Amino acid sequence: MSLWSDPSVVAFQESLIGRYSLERELGQGGMATVYLARDVKLDRPVAIKLLHQRLSTDIGARERFVREAKIAARLSHPHIVPIFAVESTADHVFIVMAVIDGETLGARVRRRGAMPPDEAERVLRETAWALGYAHAHGVIHRDLTPENILLERGTGRALLADFGIASELDVAESGPVFGTPGFLAPEVIRGDVVDHRSDIYALGVIAWTAVVGRAPFVGETSAQLLAKHLVQPVPSLAEHARGVSRRLVAAIEACMAKDADARPADTGTLLALLERLPEPIAIAPALRQWFTRWDRIKAIYALATPLLAMQTWLMINGYFDSGARVLLTVALITTVLTLTAIPVGAHLLFESLELRRLRHHGFGIQDIRAAFPHWRSEKLIERKHEGLAPLPGRVIFDLTLVGGLTIAATFGILWPNIERVFGAADADASRWVLISWMSYVYFATLSGIGIGFLVPGHRPSPNGLISRLKERLWGSRFADLVMRLSAIGQRGALAATSTLHRPTEMVLGLAVDDLWKALSPDMRNDLGDVPALVHTLRSSASEMRDLIERLRESEAALAGDGVDASTLISARERLEERHREAVAGLERTRLSLLKLVATRQSTAALTDEIAAARVLEAALLNDVAAHGEVRKLLRMPRRPTAALTPIPTPA
Repeated sequence: MSLWSDPSVVAFQESLIGRYSLERELGQGGMATVYLARDVKLDRPVAIKLLHQRLSTDIGARERFVREAKIAARLSHPHIVPIFAVESTADHVFIVMAVIDGETLGARVRRRGAMPPDEAERVLRETAWALGYAHAHGVIHRDLTPENILLERGTGRALLADFGIASELDVAESGPVFGTPGFLAPEVIRGDVVDHRSDIYALGVIAWTAVVGRAPFVGETSAQLLAKHLVQPVPSLAEHARGVSRRLVAAIEACMAKDADARPADTGTLLALLERLPEPIAIAPALRQWFTRWDRIKAIYALATPLLAMQTWLMINGYFDSGARVLLTVALITTVLTLTAIPVGAHLLFESLELRRLRHHGFGIQDIRAAFPHWRSEKLIERKHEGLAPLPGRVIFDLTLVGGLTIAATFGILWPNIERVFGAADADASRWVLISWMSYVYFATLSGIGIGFLVPGHRPSPNGLISRLKERLWGSRFADLVMRLSAIGQRGALAATSTLHRPTEMVLGLAVDDLWKALSPDMRNDLGDVPALVHTLRSSASEMRDLIERLRESEAALAGDGVDASTLISARERLEERHREAVAGLERTRLSLLKLVATRQSTAALTDEIAAARVLEAALLNDVAAHGEVRKLLRMPRRPTAALTPIPTPA
């Protein structure tokens, strides 16, 4: 039915002429209809929520509707739908609010089913932030449902809406039940006094629904549904949703406790239950391109590997069919070396160009090392949402693995014992037969490897051995050398445009390096080897940051198992204090050099600061040497860049 076929809509538009222009209906609820409109004066899209005509003459309904607008209008928060105006006439009462391009959480679950745990947790966090803000301003929502949480298209941002039956926190309310039956807390159903913990219960039910894809309690009637919320235990979330962390399960089930006193005391407590390591930080495009460089070179290996296999296979078969075996042997060896050197040489050239491009954009080896943990975190999140590798890739991978094992078994076990197996008389003939057959297996295996570069049948874990070895390689002195060699002949670089991946100690250390270069040679001589001092402070801070992150991971794991983590917590707190001291030492050194560069005063003013930094350096080096106990506690290997015998920088 057309929007304008309803006379009441036409009458409403006539009352809005010159201010708002209705476009279409967005949806209807029990109290109001929402329209998409244009704000004529400001030329922007808005949503207009119009109280149903049958209720517009009901004084109680009008007052409740206007109260929603006034309550919501005073809540200004990134995760609460903004209210622009509330207006009323003799015939109409309406609210003007921001348009959110997206859908409700309820529509999202109905359309696509259960949400991935990470996405559901983000919605839970953002809604909890909005609720916490409302509660801090004395407002209880009282009708929190998936239909009142909007998900913005594109960003996925969750926004809380519809404070239609909200109440003031400082006004104790009890009596008739208002709200949606499937999301009411037991105390609301009983008609007891309602407070902010009733919203927390509803938020837990919403999170349970989002993670599982359906509500925890179902009833044929509202009375049955309310009874289940009152007396029936909460269904186990872990049994109904696979892959949900124990931390998230515990937080959601805590929100759904029947006793309000057993729930999180407030949204801050709930967010603390959800606390974990920081979310992955956005990696600069230039660094992201470096991390994905394999995608641009794997085609070379995909082509070179079967070519090498084919050439070798032809040479081996030619060896058996020709009398000029010496020449064919030489041709075989040179061919293998040539076809191997071509892709290897191309790869080294490619790696050098990639490093030069990275340096041109203002990033160095320290940026690569700093970005590795964030890249690994991104890959871990992606892995959770990935399914199995494509079936053709898995089949080829399995066949290739069988071929490799066959070759290894033939030449590692059968070949040395060929006389014992086939007899001395037939040993030579058996060797030639084995070589001939293995040449076919070799060709098929290398061809499978080549195809596997393009259609992988196995996805290595971001936390696996290969990934860790790569990270350790780029954290070694060899990587420093490679970076220096690749930069030979390269001129000035651009300033890095995105440095979110850089930890604080790295930012300060790079700033000190730049300031040091701005000093005159005489000033540098007077101050001593400050860059080495700063490098030690930065390395110590980085070492401690690594340990702190690992300790947090271990704490979270132990907490989920109900194990006392006091020893780890104590060790982490000590490290955090020392880390703050190291960062403060870097900051003081930077400020001192900044003043020196700006004023060109005597270097004597920096003597005390440098001396204090050297005392701190010696203390930090002793700490780093003692970190072995913490690493034993965590069963971690020593960082590859850490010195075995710490030596303070000479004054």
